[in-house]
Amino acid sequence: MLQLKQLMHKSLLAILGSAAIAASSIAVADSALLDIAKAKSDQCVADTKEMRANHMEKILHQRDKTLREGIRTKQHSLKECINCHVEKNSAARFGDNKHFCSSCHNFAAVTIDCFQCHADRPDSDKKHSLNTSSFPHYADNSAEGVSK
Repeated sequence: MLQLKQLMHKSLLAILGSAAIAASSIAVADSALLDIAKAKSDQCVADTKEMRANHMEKILHQRDKTLREGIRTKQHSLKECINCHVEKNSAARFGDNKHFCSSCHNFAAVTIDCFQCHADRPDSDKKHSLNTSSFPHYADNSAEGVSK
């Protein structure tokens, strides 16, 4: 009986320890995201909570408007997200935990394929950016003058 009680006590401690480690890793990941992101939250297209929950829908909506309607704006553009949230001249590439997008996607085990074609670095880092001018959906069109 004493052995069973000791075993239950050890199991309970192991479960509580695992829960504490998981909770602290989430806090550390959230902290790492804050360190990686630039302090431009007042300029972002939506508040942090909204973007964390719904950024993919916004990017996909922008993609559809660009591809199907020829409307290219900066509001939910992947290029503008990268220009703002990835440090210029950073050595981090997509896939590295220090890259803004990767820091969350790696933690959440979410696979994306955006950067197979699109640049994972800001515009000014021409050395590491892809030349996307040959992609018709990446042309610099705006909503002005585009007929529907």
